[in-house]
Amino acid sequence: MAREPRPHWLQAFALPGVHSSVPLARQRVAEAARHNGLGGGELFYLMVAVGEALTNAVRHGSPYREFDEVTVRVGLLGHAVIVEITDRGAGFGASRLCPPDALEVSGRGIPSMRALVDDLRFECHDGGTTVVLVKKIPS
Repeated sequence: MAREPRPHWLQAFALPGVHSSVPLARQRVAEAARHNGLGGGELFYLMVAVGEALTNAVRHGSPYREFDEVTVRVGLLGHAVIVEITDRGAGFGASRLCPPDALEVSGRGIPSMRALVDDLRFECHDGGTTVVLVKKIPS
């Protein structure tokens, strides 16, 4: 049985679970992705998805706000940038993965992220939720 390739982690950092942390975290992810060959529209799409994932992590996955910690890792996986965002929240049910009804005012973040990246995964565990976003680097 072949082993799944492991990411080469370039950067890891933590931030408090507050909204004011999101812009700096996005900037750090963008710099790492750009430095490793992602640019133009592909970088833009990844950063929109990362912003949504970070916002969800602080809004829904950080019940104790500044006393919670959101961790971010940025790396390379083959010819792709991989971003992992982990919060300490309780997770969510499968119904949150489905697009909302047309008249609902929220709930479009996960379907939007899925449309913007090449792979999107969620890992719910006792310690919280990890969102994994993968964006291929164009040749």
